[in-house]
Amino acid sequence: MSTNNLLGIIFANVHDDLIPELTEKRSMASIPFGGRYRLIDFSLSNLVNAGVTKVGILTRANYQSLMDHLGAGKPWDLDRKNGGMFILPPYSTNISGVYRGHVDALAGAMTFLKKSFGEYVIMCDADVVSNIDIEDMLEKHIEKGADISVAYKYGDLPKNHKDTMILEVDGDSMIKGIEVSKTMDTQVNFSLDVCIMKREKLIDLVAEADRNRFTSFAREVFMTKLGELKMYAYKVDGFAEVIDSYENYVNISNKLFDKKNRDQLFNAARPVYTKVKDDMPTRYGIESVTSNSIVADGCVIEGTVKNSILFRGVKVGKGAVVENCIVMQGGVIGDGCAVQNVTMDKGAVITDGVKISGTDKKYIFVPKDRKI
Repeated sequence: MSTNNLLGIIFANVHDDLIPELTEKRSMASIPFGGRYRLIDFSLSNLVNAGVTKVGILTRANYQSLMDHLGAGKPWDLDRKNGGMFILPPYSTNISGVYRGHVDALAGAMTFLKKSFGEYVIMCDADVVSNIDIEDMLEKHIEKGADISVAYKYGDLPKNHKDTMILEVDGDSMIKGIEVSKTMDTQVNFSLDVCIMKREKLIDLVAEADRNRFTSFAREVFMTKLGELKMYAYKVDGFAEVIDSYENYVNISNKLFDKKNRDQLFNAARPVYTKVKDDMPTRYGIESVTSNSIVADGCVIEGTVKNSILFRGVKVGKGAVVENCIVMQGGVIGDGCAVQNVTMDKGAVITDGVKISGTDKKYIFVPKDRKI
């Protein structure tokens, strides 16, 4: 498959409202994850690993942090004359203002879609942490003669998404039924919001939906077209998680302590790329103790760190104890602190001697640049 046949679309602000603690000043796509990554790194790397050389990133609000992270796209080899990365700012309609859903976002990017030359479009939401073999998915899509292919996982349905599709899949992996916004206590086949279709087909579907003032691709496009279009379901095994709340973000982050999950997510055959920051190795003090933790470069640890994720440039003072915490870039924990079950956003500071403790069910959140 020629790489010129593939066009990528990523929705950067999808479901921002579900995790306001981390999206007040950034998009869902730029939420830090796993010590050194942003959520968009996973979708973007999935596309690049499949040979996609042109990617449009649809934004809506709070995308300055995202632009800073992506730059010209060099870490993903997207800083190129032909193709490359395109940040597509929000489009305002006379009816709805800034876009309300996937249909509005795509309608606003119609010029980009029409001027691109890819035969196939691969669309991804930015709130899914996974390592999907998009190339294999595309091959299956063509082999099945499908009009639309949807990546799905069998497991517990995300609780807070309004438009997650529950798929009824037959023995040939074709979609025979779709339900949306149904509460299920049992495990189901649910969409990971990664789909493939021909670019011309997408343009036609978006134009029709936009004329009808539709907003939801799941409800008003996929469900209504099920009997008309041939839809294939591509099953994703292994680590594939949808972030739909702050609590869920913490729980998924903590799953990285399991080596099996790390090996599945950070697959050497399909690397996860991110913005490179040259920094010194982490320095450990003589009396420091670190166990079962993920520690990025540039940190200075003089206290005790257990079962925690430390992003770049974090400082842990002498005599401090940090346990079951997520500390984002530039976070500072002073001397003699006791910090347990806490998430500290970028640049947050806990001053000397402060003791702060949440529970394993309720992590305390310290906002960006906040000093306690």
